[in-house]
Amino acid sequence: MYRQGVGDFKSYVGISSLAQIATRQDRVCVLNILGGESSDVTPVGHEYSGGNVVFGTSPGRRGQVLETRIGNIPVYNNVREGLEDGHRFSCGVVYLPPSAARDGVAELIRVNPDLKKIFMVTEKMSVHDAREIRAMGQSNGIDIFGGNSLGVADAWNRVRIGGALGGDAPSEALKKGSIAIFSNSGNFTTTIATYLRMAGWGTTTLISSGKDVYIHYAAPEFAFALANDARSKAAVLYVEPGGYYELDAEFTKPVIACVVGRWKAKLTRAVGHAGALAGGDDDAAGKERWFMEKLGVDQLLTPDKPVFSAKGAVVANIAYIPMALSAVMRENATRPDFATEGSLALKPWFGANQGLSLPAELDLPVVKATPPYDEQIAALARQVGAVLPRQSMKDASGASQMDAKTQITSLYGVSMLDAAQYPLETNINLALLHERGDENERKLINVAIGAELDLHARTRSRQRPQ
Repeated sequence: MYRQGVGDFKSYVGISSLAQIATRQDRVCVLNILGGESSDVTPVGHEYSGGNVVFGTSPGRRGQVLETRIGNIPVYNNVREGLEDGHRFSCGVVYLPPSAARDGVAELIRVNPDLKKIFMVTEKMSVHDAREIRAMGQSNGIDIFGGNSLGVADAWNRVRIGGALGGDAPSEALKKGSIAIFSNSGNFTTTIATYLRMAGWGTTTLISSGKDVYIHYAAPEFAFALANDARSKAAVLYVEPGGYYELDAEFTKPVIACVVGRWKAKLTRAVGHAGALAGGDDDAAGKERWFMEKLGVDQLLTPDKPVFSAKGAVVANIAYIPMALSAVMRENATRPDFATEGSLALKPWFGANQGLSLPAELDLPVVKATPPYDEQIAALARQVGAVLPRQSMKDASGASQMDAKTQITSLYGVSMLDAAQYPLETNINLALLHERGDENERKLINVAIGAELDLHARTRSRQRPQ
């Protein structure tokens, strides 16, 4: 039996406003907290949120901790152990592999009656498991986000749960404002927030919905919560092919819909995100039509043809989102949240036209680099000759490799057995320039070595007590 939720939904929905999705009162338990991805991003979100992760699980590692700059997060074998130690949480984050995700969700629900929300970072779960997770959430009154999600964030509440929205510096990327974001792509959620910030628009709640076959918290639920959020004046949606969620969404506030993936209509199988299926009425072209009908426009917005209405606009390039949003909000007599912060247009730090006369659109002016890169570039400009990137001496770099059959190491393709027969100057040239060089280069290196030894001798002589 499904529990009664909010809104006119056939299924359970417990969240009535975007402001409730990520709050300072939320407390979080992370499954597989010491995994590769979680151990990188959980400390950043924990610090940004003021310490919202109470504990995590990693079988066989009870007593270990995940270190953060505001304190260590304890680790237990399972959820029950953490609860028995007195920890309480309302949100679960799942970093488990696909085969274990269903059982992880079942554990969270079974042992914690206070659970309200689950965030599924796990991607490519089987449809069977996703359906069971959906049923467990519905029957227990729990909102589920994902799978294949990078979680959620709220710039007003300064909270991030279950992923990497905002990157390594969420305080910079997620600036408080009036625009909500709902995106099928986790990385593009942050990218869109950055584009908006540069154009003077901040954000409220950001949701990485994920794009597995099942999207548990989808566009209809988002539209409902958007309508009830007084902070959010409009929304940006990043939409990929696959699924009919957007068709069922009823928006009451302006929307900028960025629909991508037209090329996928030519494919006969799924690619990229598991739910981005090709063909049918739910491909990119079909979704563009859905939004055009909802927003009252007849074509995509481009810089050459800025087509929009008071209800919104449809674009096919994320670079057009700020322009589209600003135009739509002007139509609604709404000013940006703050002054523009610049442009994300290409700003080269160094370049050379080789004496060519280029058109203005190609002749990009070189700008001063930001610190500390400006000093590094200035130092490079004073050097003479080639400056090659440093490479660690290991097989992965390609600098040195060991033949699996002979166990003989080579450096830049030259066997060490051969290199042992070369003069010193040849091997120095090999290390510096990745090639043995000819007689002239050997002579130049000989001169450089002699000059260096002479300089060293002179320096030592001056330093020797008289």
